[in-house]
Amino acid sequence: MLQSIFDFGKTTSTFWHLCDKSLLDEQSDLIESEFLVGSKQRIKKIFLLMSESTLFKVSVMQLKRAPLLTMHIQFIDPSSDHFVQLNSDETLYGFRLSYQGKSLEIFTSDKVNYEIWKSHFRLKCIMNNFHDAFSVSKMIGKGSFAKVYSATKKENNNQYAIKAFSKSYMSQQSKGIESLLNEIKVMRRLNHPNIVKLHEVHETTNSIYFVLDMIQGGELLQRVRETGFLPAETMQKLAFNLISALRHMHENNLIHRDLKPENLLLKSTENNYEIVLADFGLATSLNEEPLFKRCGTPGFVAPEILEYIDGLDFYCDKCDVFSAGIILYLLITGNTPFAGIDQKSILKNNKQCEVDFKDQQFKLAPILMQDLVQSMLIKKPSQRLSSEECLKHPYFKELAKEYNRQTEKYQKNLQGYSEFKNAVKIGTQEIEQRSPLNFNSSESISSNISITRQDQRKSSIVVGASKFSQYSFKLSKQNSREITDIPQKQEPKKQKDLHRIALTNSQLKHMANNKQDNGDDPTPENCNIGAMVRQYNSTRQIRIPDSTLKIKECNTPTLQKQ
Repeated sequence: MLQSIFDFGKTTSTFWHLCDKSLLDEQSDLIESEFLVGSKQRIKKIFLLMSESTLFKVSVMQLKRAPLLTMHIQFIDPSSDHFVQLNSDETLYGFRLSYQGKSLEIFTSDKVNYEIWKSHFRLKCIMNNFHDAFSVSKMIGKGSFAKVYSATKKENNNQYAIKAFSKSYMSQQSKGIESLLNEIKVMRRLNHPNIVKLHEVHETTNSIYFVLDMIQGGELLQRVRETGFLPAETMQKLAFNLISALRHMHENNLIHRDLKPENLLLKSTENNYEIVLADFGLATSLNEEPLFKRCGTPGFVAPEILEYIDGLDFYCDKCDVFSAGIILYLLITGNTPFAGIDQKSILKNNKQCEVDFKDQQFKLAPILMQDLVQSMLIKKPSQRLSSEECLKHPYFKELAKEYNRQTEKYQKNLQGYSEFKNAVKIGTQEIEQRSPLNFNSSESISSNISITRQDQRKSSIVVGASKFSQYSFKLSKQNSREITDIPQKQEPKKQKDLHRIALTNSQLKHMANNKQDNGDDPTPENCNIGAMVRQYNSTRQIRIPDSTLKIKECNTPTLQKQ
């Protein structure tokens, strides 16, 4: 098993940990499913829920959880000889989950359900198969902490940008591993057309890989250098897209803290306003203690960050609005407002926050744009516009109207679909109504599951009692404390040996694949395999001599090591 740097050398005594039942009420966009697990030569069902950051195991009396952030995921091939797969008459699709030295294998026979959970696991867990899944072509960028490569995903030939971090290098940096985890956590919460998308995270022996959208247009500032000043209409659309991305972050209580021209990329070469916000290395949640409190790039950082003193109230999301205002000022005038001969002088001017709004080039910009930028660059955060207020500024009036028209049309379409859905019945039974679909939920790189099919797997919990009590009631109606044990076809007064059955199933699979016809099918009681199992201890690995029926070697019923 790969030793993950995100475990920080810690081990856990058990995969699941008890948690307060009320924790479920704080979760949104839960998906639910039953899975098969194998334990001590016994197969049973468990009921699992997945939220944005946590995997929950629900039983009638208890709620347990495991963290998704540092969990590793592997996909178990349906043809593998896993203990649970060998003892099932159905094709089973499985996942192997692990963190801090503990692992869990879960299986389902529902292929559609498997693909849905697979797409969510890809987004929310860490994968270990980077070199098998991707073909890297060349390095396309290099920063202080990471290198960026172009790569092709083998299963669909799609192009992605790979941000590669050296594990040894990051381990040597102060809070290096913690900052990587923080960046993963922040990016997984973001889903906006003007924010770069994190599709997968991979860990290998030496590296951490972020699988990101391939942005074809390059840096915005480089494009401006090549084409000259941007037209007024282009500037308006660019500013709207930038502030829209900030509003999305701020609505999720996230702040970027490192907005600068280098972190604004263009989606394509077709226009100069479809920008994508990138690099979330200094981003943080306003609901958590930040790793770094005073950070940013000199000349673009908000003055309240530079003036922050430990113990005082933390600054708010308006710090990003200030940095965005600096970028717009630069695009209008061609100059940064806080120039200096060195970093110290730049930081001094940055802190004083004296912006020259009488600059001749700035005065050539549309009056409403001048007013917006000045409102974004007010030194006191209490007087500065928020990202939400910026989008309501008269400068964006026409763009906002068009956006609202599109939103209204979208909502009408949804309403029409809802009315249609409510009217459809199967026989005398009305189609079950599910909770509203989250249209901001992310999709995996290779998922082909439609939004409607994903919605069918979403939680069916209704408003009212606590979520745990509703799930608990649902399980108790199924006459189960952990759903139900799988019914075993037991012989009268005789317990079946699952190891023997597994060996027999393995033999039958092999015979079927090779279309062998040996007369009567062997049974657990009268075949060579049954005799050999009775001869050997069931915990030992069994190798069939060449003189007996030729079947492939089968592993013991203990959980296989990956």
